[in-house]
Amino acid sequence: MNQTPTALTGAPWIADAAARFVEIIPGHIERLGWSADRVRAHQSRALADLVRTAVDRSPFHRRRLTGLDVDRLTVDQLAELPVMTKAEMMTDLDDVFTDRRLTRSLIDRHLASLGDEPVLLLDEYVVLASGGSSGERGVFVVERDQIAHFTAYVLRGGMAQLSATTGWPPPFRLPVSLVMAPSAIHATRALTGVLSAVADLTYAPATLPIGAIVTRLNDAPPAVLVGYPSVMARLGDAAVAGELRIAPTMMLTTAEQLRPDHVARITAGFGMPPGNSFGSTEGLVGTAAPGSDEFTFASDRTIVEFVDADDRPVPVGRPAHHVLVTNLTSHAQPLIRYRMDDAMTELPPAAGHGHQRATVDGRNDAELTIGGATLHPLTIRSALLRHATVDEFQVRCAADDVQVDIVTSGPTDINRVEHDIEAALASAGATARVSVAVVDELRRNPSTGKIRRFVVD
Repeated sequence: MNQTPTALTGAPWIADAAARFVEIIPGHIERLGWSADRVRAHQSRALADLVRTAVDRSPFHRRRLTGLDVDRLTVDQLAELPVMTKAEMMTDLDDVFTDRRLTRSLIDRHLASLGDEPVLLLDEYVVLASGGSSGERGVFVVERDQIAHFTAYVLRGGMAQLSATTGWPPPFRLPVSLVMAPSAIHATRALTGVLSAVADLTYAPATLPIGAIVTRLNDAPPAVLVGYPSVMARLGDAAVAGELRIAPTMMLTTAEQLRPDHVARITAGFGMPPGNSFGSTEGLVGTAAPGSDEFTFASDRTIVEFVDADDRPVPVGRPAHHVLVTNLTSHAQPLIRYRMDDAMTELPPAAGHGHQRATVDGRNDAELTIGGATLHPLTIRSALLRHATVDEFQVRCAADDVQVDIVTSGPTDINRVEHDIEAALASAGATARVSVAVVDELRRNPSTGKIRRFVVD
């Protein structure tokens, strides 16, 4: 069996997923209005299917779920199942997968080989890496037949607006610019090719100097602009200064906390606030309307439990310590009551649909100023995620000095890690001294148990 990935720029699988995206959007738009009863019935059926697959084909889950009566399992019984952590998943990753061809070593080699373009592994999987809100490295696979759905869950709200205006599919192609991750190890880069079905896509990596991003956008003015809030705010500043000359009709932010100052700067530059989306590699996705901080999650895809520090449910309106996510669509890598350390507060049900709602307070990556350049933390984070043995990190930044503490799971070429960070900084227009040290553990906040990943001196 050939397990060596091959570059697939403009690959048939992307075209297939794009065509599938067009087919499924009407059904996804209809799901936006599902009642709470219909959502819950769907969740119970999908949960039983997921757990059945996990018990039958994943040694990890079989050990944890022995004796469970899958045929009688409903959402009401979900809290009886054990919690799953990222550390547990990564330690036993080979046994978590239900496709027994998948292994951690195969995944890590594939990720190390990736560049800007997404590449299928085993002709079946898109492979992603994430530091998440915790900064602890995790790797995930998305099945080929789920690629179109993954994107649809995130974008179906916007597609509903477009469909109401133009019909579906639209009779014209939308110019869309994406100011997000530079590497295909991130979902924002790996899966957005699906939009090529209805859009002409322009990528401007968030790690580029802001002047380079402005140039790309001016050269290909978008009708739809999608990007990280911190970068979008700087683009708003550039528009106010007259440097950026575009007039998007729709904007969407993602991956970071959208702060009030971001909204003000974006609105000043473009005359309107952006919509906002919450997207996690683990599969939890949601959207908030322009000017709102209330997210509606795709509850037909994931079940969210809002819990305290001891994994006990908290009432609606009380801030949760963390959340437990069950991804109903990921059968190759079942995530069942998977802990995510994002801070959220569940909101009461909305009129008109039965999807879960919450505010989100735990996804904030402030920009860094290093070596005379202002850059996104993703610049350093992406370089670190390429190294399979780097499990956790903390970065301390001064004017032209970057110190990185890492916790490793095996032999690590420190010189190579330093070189990769320096190269990433240079590509963003920053020159700095980089030093990397291996430590036994990172210092956590005694109250929250979390780690501040980027510390500016």
